[in-house]
Amino acid sequence: MLRRLVCLAAALWVCSCSFPDLSMPPNYGFVTVTSSGRALVSGSADAPPTLDLRIHAGAALRSQDVRSTLDGSVLRLHPTRGDLTATVPPLGLGSAHHLAVAVAGRAGMNIDFKVIAPTAAMLAAHVDPTAGLVVDGVFAGAPSQAAIAAALPGAQEAWVDATHVRVTWPAAPPSAVDLPATVPTDRGSHLAAAVHLDLSHLQRGTLRRVTIPTAAPPGPVALTAFVVDTPASNTSLAAHAGRIHALCPTGWVAQADGSVAGAPDPVAVERAGAAGVPLWPSLANDAADPAASTALLHDAAAGSRLIGAMVAAQASAGYRGINLDFEGMAATDKDAFSAFVVALAAALHQHGAQLMVDVVPHDGSGVNQYSAAYDVSAIAQAADFVDLMAYDEHADGTAPGPVAGLDWDGAQLAGTLPELNPAHTLLGIPLYARSWRNGVGAATSFAEAVSGGLATAGARVDYDFAAATPSIVSPDGTTISYFDDADSLTRKLALVGAHGLAGVAAWRLGFEDPGFWSILG
Repeated sequence: MLRRLVCLAAALWVCSCSFPDLSMPPNYGFVTVTSSGRALVSGSADAPPTLDLRIHAGAALRSQDVRSTLDGSVLRLHPTRGDLTATVPPLGLGSAHHLAVAVAGRAGMNIDFKVIAPTAAMLAAHVDPTAGLVVDGVFAGAPSQAAIAAALPGAQEAWVDATHVRVTWPAAPPSAVDLPATVPTDRGSHLAAAVHLDLSHLQRGTLRRVTIPTAAPPGPVALTAFVVDTPASNTSLAAHAGRIHALCPTGWVAQADGSVAGAPDPVAVERAGAAGVPLWPSLANDAADPAASTALLHDAAAGSRLIGAMVAAQASAGYRGINLDFEGMAATDKDAFSAFVVALAAALHQHGAQLMVDVVPHDGSGVNQYSAAYDVSAIAQAADFVDLMAYDEHADGTAPGPVAGLDWDGAQLAGTLPELNPAHTLLGIPLYARSWRNGVGAATSFAEAVSGGLATAGARVDYDFAAATPSIVSPDGTTISYFDDADSLTRKLALVGAHGLAGVAAWRLGFEDPGFWSILG
């Protein structure tokens, strides 16, 4: 009997040593996952390519209580000072992944994340009034300063911060600067591509810049252009009429009683006619007098008078159509404006003409104070084309910023396109710049923004990567200009193909970067 008891005790001791601990897991509390010391959460877009994972809880984690997979493959977890760690082979820059973590006694964790993308960068060359040739560099992620210095022999680099550098040359500058794609940047990334910037024959007051990743050519884009009665606007028309698919000369202003003041710019009308460019004269309201628009839209006789005037003008001159540009209206005029659009479109259609209506887009959160007067769906059903005026993101009375950043354009399209037929929608783009001095903004041309901004010694070229928009800021920060050039406009034109739009409507000729005409395809 005693021998049996001894054997049973020995057997129980062996069993206790041979089988895993089947006791209940401890209360682990809050569980976190980190990568290289930073929390890894769903939506993270900057995980390093060398993923060193650490799973941490309120109590020491037992290996048997945790299971983790990366993209479906089981990870080997190693106990490390009460945590569990795992190292995975390097992941591709910009790649997307799914991490699942199951901890006994807790709900599973599912983390969708992206590895940091290759680093975008911009180099801009200009001639400073005192420092001579300058290259301003802007990086989306902090680069290795040593690697930048090695790529620029003979240069002096002054780092404004971790992502902004100002490069000058004590002696004669080189004919070009080159940065290899291998330049390391923050969190294990590197430059998105090699960067080459030609420095030869650069004139004071001009700017030459390059951005990576480079913008893909957008392909052919139909251009509707607005022209005003100024020498610069008409000179641009004369030089580029062959690239324009439709021209909207300004001049008409609707009055409260339905009469029309002014006339389409006669110089533009004559030049467009000679070049065979279809004409869509623009009928505007007085945006500074919303009461006048309210009176017009709620007076049936006035509305009929205005429609009759437009039909008669179109029939007399043979215009392809009419552009309707009513802005600054009260939100309470929405239904009356829609009714006017329906009536004007019907009258024009009876005479073989068409109607294009300019609207302020909704943003990602829906109707806003500027778009409230437009029933976009009703307008789109009546009009032949809708010009989505994707500007101004920042205006004279706001803080400085892009006139229409690429990210902002995307939000306007997302908020408005569901109510439109993309094939009959034009993306309104600004060709103008805007400069702020001591907080007061004013619209200006590309040439004036660049030459004026660079006239101040120490002025620096900056870049907003999300907005894809360059700017020039004075050393004391009191003056800043945001502008669109050929590169930033190329990125906007890509939205046309991406969303199946009919083309772009540009406000206005005479403001543009001359390089704009080379990107239309």
